[in-house]
Amino acid sequence: MKKSNLMPSLVLGCICLVVALLLSVVNMFTAPVIEAANSAAANAALTEVLPNGSNFEEIEITADYPAVVTKGYKADGGYVFQMSVVGYKPGLVIMCGVDTEGKIAGVKHIQSSETYGMEAELNGAYVGDTLDSVELILATGATSGSKSSKAYFDAIKAALQSAVIAAGGSVDVRTPEQILQDNCNAALGTEGKTFTRWFATEALSGIDAVYESDSGYAFVIGEIFIGVNLSGEIVTQDVSLDNTSTVTDAYTLLSGSSLTELTTLPEGIDSKVEKVYVTASGNYVFEVKASGYKHATNMEFAGIDEGYFFIKVSIGADGKIIDVLTTSHSESSGFGDACAKDEYYEQYRGKGDADVTVTVPSPDFHGDLIADGTQGVGIIASSTFTTTGYQKAVKSAFAAFELITNEGGNE
Repeated sequence: MKKSNLMPSLVLGCICLVVALLLSVVNMFTAPVIEAANSAAANAALTEVLPNGSNFEEIEITADYPAVVTKGYKADGGYVFQMSVVGYKPGLVIMCGVDTEGKIAGVKHIQSSETYGMEAELNGAYVGDTLDSVELILATGATSGSKSSKAYFDAIKAALQSAVIAAGGSVDVRTPEQILQDNCNAALGTEGKTFTRWFATEALSGIDAVYESDSGYAFVIGEIFIGVNLSGEIVTQDVSLDNTSTVTDAYTLLSGSSLTELTTLPEGIDSKVEKVYVTASGNYVFEVKASGYKHATNMEFAGIDEGYFFIKVSIGADGKIIDVLTTSHSESSGFGDACAKDEYYEQYRGKGDADVTVTVPSPDFHGDLIADGTQGVGIIASSTFTTTGYQKAVKSAFAAFELITNEGGNE
């Protein structure tokens, strides 16, 4: 006679039910305790960051305030604001006091999941700063790509902006990225369109940058944004004759630039150069696989040949770099981001092969760190592997350019 499977199932179900009930009971008791602890920390921080403050009253945080501001308090003596920002991890909560003169009276983080603890060093670092004087302060050992330092700065700036708003003033709380998007949309007469920087395959004389969307282009000359629709018409009003001519010529080059992939390449091209394209004007675009920190780590400790990052390099017929672009990367947070910004690309534009040298040909895990102030094209301070990988990838593109052009270009 077969034994029934019903009893074990009932026992298991009862056990699960009991465990679930126990967890709910534990949460019922611990959740208020955690909430009370967080609240106590925030209340204690009020007088710590605004020592001369008294009679604190919570104020409503509306859409006019920076998005990172979660709470605000008005007091006799100034204001206190609580910000939640994202550094290396989400959940970095900072309290900042601003006195009646618009100066930072005190700062303290009350919650953090940051890995390196840099935020603790920055507590109080901005005391005395105003909205006009505040500048990014890096924690000891941090580079310009430090997410903790940048997040802390963003919180401080948001508190200073919020104090102006709370006092009845107005301030532009948009991020630089939002301002760029708004300027592009305004130039083209659109709303809510997303613009990305055009990877230049042609050298556009007199143009500082071009941003594209599905509605057209925004050409940047200095601080002026000029919109051109998909039909090639300048739609921005009151453009000077000189700028009209410059943009018209640039659009003609841009719209006529097409890429043809070279299917037959000369021998000797580095295997990391994965694809090569040529334009009708004789410029070349190289897609290159770069070996950075993630690749070195995998090979050193696991023997796995992966972890590359990928870049594009356009080189003009004159042998000078037109543009570079990081198309994807898996580099360490902070360092990989640094090699995917326009200010980094700017280091390479207009440079020839002789201008680019590999800073550390054979980097070592235990040394060879690139110090702040190190000179050279493509340098990212304290990021030896990412810097070296990028420089080597660009040099591979130059080497491929020389081989191809010496053999007569596109065949």
